[in-house]
Amino acid sequence: MKELGPPIDLPAARKDPDSGYTVHGRRFQDPYAWLERIDDAETATWIAAQEAVTRAVLAEVPGRDRLRAEASRASRYARMSPPIPAGPPGQEFFWQAGADDEKLAFMLRRSTGAAAQPETVLDPSAWASEEALVFAVPSPDGHLVAFGKSVGGTHDAVIHVLDIASRQVLPDRPRGSGHSAPAWLPDSSGFLYAACPEPGEVPPGEEALWHAVYEHRLGSRKPARRIFGGRHDHEKEYWCSVKASECGRFAVLSMWDYVHANTVHLLRLADGELMPVAPVMRSLNQVQVIGDSLLIHTDLDAPRGRLCLAPLTEPTAWRTLIPEGPDTLQTVAGVGGRLYAVHTHAASHRVRIHAADGTHLRDLELPALGSVNRNEGEGVVSGVSGRWDGDEVWLSFTSYVQPPSLYRYDYAADRLSPYHVPDAGLDASAFITEQVWYESPDGTPVSMFVVRHKDLPRDGQRPVRLSGYGGFNIAMEPRWAPVNAAWLRLGGVLAFANIRGGGEYGRGWHEAAVKTRRQNAFDDFVAAARYLVSAGWTTPGRLVSRGNSNGGLLVTVAALQAPDAFGAVYSRVPVLDMLRFPRFSHLAAATVEYGDPDDPVEGPYLAGYSPYHNVRADRRYPVMMFAPALNDRNAPPHDPLKMAARLQAEAAQGGPYLVLPLRASGHAGGTTASALIEQDVDELSFCCWALGVMPR
Repeated sequence: MKELGPPIDLPAARKDPDSGYTVHGRRFQDPYAWLERIDDAETATWIAAQEAVTRAVLAEVPGRDRLRAEASRASRYARMSPPIPAGPPGQEFFWQAGADDEKLAFMLRRSTGAAAQPETVLDPSAWASEEALVFAVPSPDGHLVAFGKSVGGTHDAVIHVLDIASRQVLPDRPRGSGHSAPAWLPDSSGFLYAACPEPGEVPPGEEALWHAVYEHRLGSRKPARRIFGGRHDHEKEYWCSVKASECGRFAVLSMWDYVHANTVHLLRLADGELMPVAPVMRSLNQVQVIGDSLLIHTDLDAPRGRLCLAPLTEPTAWRTLIPEGPDTLQTVAGVGGRLYAVHTHAASHRVRIHAADGTHLRDLELPALGSVNRNEGEGVVSGVSGRWDGDEVWLSFTSYVQPPSLYRYDYAADRLSPYHVPDAGLDASAFITEQVWYESPDGTPVSMFVVRHKDLPRDGQRPVRLSGYGGFNIAMEPRWAPVNAAWLRLGGVLAFANIRGGGEYGRGWHEAAVKTRRQNAFDDFVAAARYLVSAGWTTPGRLVSRGNSNGGLLVTVAALQAPDAFGAVYSRVPVLDMLRFPRFSHLAAATVEYGDPDDPVEGPYLAGYSPYHNVRADRRYPVMMFAPALNDRNAPPHDPLKMAARLQAEAAQGGPYLVLPLRASGHAGGTTASALIEQDVDELSFCCWALGVMPR
């Protein structure tokens, strides 16, 4: 570990020796529980004092202006989404931002001719900086847009409705809180949407539970009608989603048990009949209506996924179209009368095209090793889009060295043509992405991507940023991130470990690190760090581990269990108190992933690795930075505060342990391009300071 200079004087946190609780007969001290009251003056004062010290450290990093230039260049590029048809033939909506824009705008093009000029429908860059446009959905007739506005980086949106012709916002305010993107009724008279109940409709502390789907009629003064979910006590921790079918006859209603399983029903809009498709919570299912049939992508009886077909007259009578194969079937999109199946092959994507009867037609050649699909709140979303009865096929693509790009695919010519490939200042041809395999301590082979400049020597002294996630069935796949691109341009190496708990290799890979098997993920990650050293890339002192959310938990546990393997740790918006996480309402359902602290077996297991409860005074831990988002609704923003306070008080041999609060930020970060760039600059500055790297 590099010598960091004079000791850093960090403000001590008040220690409450009487604070604690007993779980399964064991007493656990919780001396910093007062930091959970994040809005109290005492907590705010301590956060500000910690931030002042961190800011002073980062401000002195040599070359910080260069870091800002690199982060800005990697972030400031033009963006565009696939078109969204709505209204008269030829009319389409899309998302767009120029390189200098602070936020994505929602646009309208009234015809597809060469002379058609786009119009701005919603421009959140004109709003207050802390306000964000979370979603925008045009009505089928193309006259209205239902959009979600959130404040402070959270995704607790409120639905508003804009009349496009008059540019006036209608007085409609649908009931509930935390609204998600709506599904319009076919006559544009209203929409279905998912939300939590109004405050006061549920017991105190359960405001983030009881998610349900509601129907809102425009102009109605009656409260929105609940039509699905949120009725029974066993459903209160589930969450719901709704999508409109392309044909306009149905809404697809899903109820999710976090990311492990979901039920699916069809709502026939003509008469309100609820039709079961996957009525039992035992598998992951995605459903699309095509003609008089249903496409069902499921992992039921197929851990790596299969595609089924069912008639609308008997939606539970599934017949396999595409059977389970050696690769993981991640999504299937019915577009242009064909089936576009996106598979995960060794943690990157392959696209295979099938006829409507499941017959394999050909593979679609991608621009490079990379990713087509994306992860959203409703699981994995296909990067192939278009209408079943249309003739346009759009494909989204990204990689570690290519920002999100849009292509158009011509099936007849078998040609993938670039439509929007932005310039983010990185020459992709100058970098190499290679996949390596290493063994975890139990002998399990684990894959990892290593990204570097093609001329970079393997001299054992490279600064390396190692990232991982290992949870919730989420795959670490090749995706663009400006902070990563800036690190590459600075001469660093990137490593991404595909550890157990993620979704890279199907349900079995995910379940290998849930609940009382979580240690497999930690072992896989530590083994990745040791491999990078043994393979001649770096030394432990020049390796920084970086994790976000569940990945923040991962890198913190790994550092506590194997402090000699890392030179520094950057833990962003993590969960770190594994005995109390269900008390944070948005994490109450995460017990299906982590286990239940109240369970006599799972509780002691959680206590065995919970970072907040496993700080040891006799260990020299690496330099750490904890970055809580103060408006976070997905992870408790107080966990990193408590963790830093405990490390500063009880682990004086190592560190230092810094706190960098992300203000006006939610789980995903700031609301403007400038805010996100500054957050990347701070992260890069920490990495350079902690590893002794000079930007070049």
